[in-house]
Amino acid sequence: MQATLPLDEIDPCRLVVLAEDVTTQESALDACQRILARFDAELDFDVTAWRISDLGDLVAAHRAADALTRADILLLFLRGNDLAPETLPFLESAIERRSKRTGVLALAVVGPSPPDSPALHALVLRVSYLANRLRMDFLPPLLPEPVPGDDWMESPALRESAREGLGNNHWGLNE
Repeated sequence: MQATLPLDEIDPCRLVVLAEDVTTQESALDACQRILARFDAELDFDVTAWRISDLGDLVAAHRAADALTRADILLLFLRGNDLAPETLPFLESAIERRSKRTGVLALAVVGPSPPDSPALHALVLRVSYLANRLRMDFLPPLLPEPVPGDDWMESPALRESAREGLGNNHWGLNE
């Protein structure tokens, strides 16, 4: 026998957005709108958004950490290749308080960061470690979002390596 739960008894999917600045916040909110449009018929969402620069304020940091302790999804939108100084103390307080054992942390880097940059690689490793401590799965960025005028986006070597890799992207059982 299969039972279905009425939708009003299901907790909403709690989505927390942390954005570094106004530009990254706009990108993050666009991503939220796409998520809501895609899954709105299947899930109820509770979305809260915070600018990382606001986490210096103790009241805002406490509210954001409280939201993160219950989050199903954390969208972390950054402009550069490092975390802002106020990010680590905030995440440490959320790590200590977080009791939820499932969730996803998705990282997006907006701006001029070549995909093979050592700084970007270090950031991905650092955020992956933080996701693990938050008891969240980690979704690394596929590629930084392009910014018009970035010369690395126009690099002939990058275009050639992208062309070469098109036929080699596959998943296998033993890979």
